[in-house]
Amino acid sequence: MLSIGEFANMTGLSVKALRHYDEKGVLSPAEVDAATGYRRYSEGQVRSGALVRAMRDAGLPLPAVAAAVRDGDAASALDEHRQRVLADRAREDAAFENARLVVSSFAAPVEVTERESHARPYVARALAVRTDGDHETDDEAANDLLMGLLADLRSDGLGPSGQFWTAVREGDAPDRAEVVCCWPTAEPAPDGWGGPGTVVGVLPERRELVATWRSATGGPLPEGSVHPAVVALFDAVAARGVAVSHDEVRQAVLGRDEHDHSVEVSVTIEQP
Repeated sequence: MLSIGEFANMTGLSVKALRHYDEKGVLSPAEVDAATGYRRYSEGQVRSGALVRAMRDAGLPLPAVAAAVRDGDAASALDEHRQRVLADRAREDAAFENARLVVSSFAAPVEVTERESHARPYVARALAVRTDGDHETDDEAANDLLMGLLADLRSDGLGPSGQFWTAVREGDAPDRAEVVCCWPTAEPAPDGWGGPGTVVGVLPERRELVATWRSATGGPLPEGSVHPAVVALFDAVAARGVAVSHDEVRQAVLGRDEHDHSVEVSVTIEQP
């Protein structure tokens, strides 16, 4: 039999670690002296002790180490842990590259201007989304909503009279929001047009702050990040010290070519 000190020297595990592993049921001594409480280990436990040290050095969590010692299958435990580590590393690498892309996209040029805009009638429908949800699925649902609204406008001879825009407003819970999908019309639609859930309104005459991002100079965009045009717009809002309603920020895509289009984000800063 080996004392705890001898076993520690033999396996490379510290006495403190051996006591901890005993308490956690990872590697218990062969016997404990009832009078003194001294732990003693059998020679046959040296293999387990050495494996425990190797697995802990490799980063295996204690429950996995305990199971490997119990089942006598350290090789499978190591393989499973390596797969988890590689998967985590791949996610971290992807997140790192996406973060670098966020930094570079925010550094790309975005033109910010002010403009006077005439009153503009529009119709809109809202899509409820989760703020922590699948953005690709949300984009598809918003596109379906816009196309459905467009079809209704055309069938009733109401237009549209320009490019659609979207806005985001708070939902009925902290993790929910609404994407408001809007089409401009040449003339105001009749009250009640489109049925329940359709808004008929008019953007009043206004002075707008506008941020324009162009794909030709903006470069690739990161996944799941705030659009650079939105960031530039709020930088400009902060610099000017103007008060705006965040839920009226309007975003429009100008041009349909994937490699040659613009994203225009605007907000009202003054009304006559």
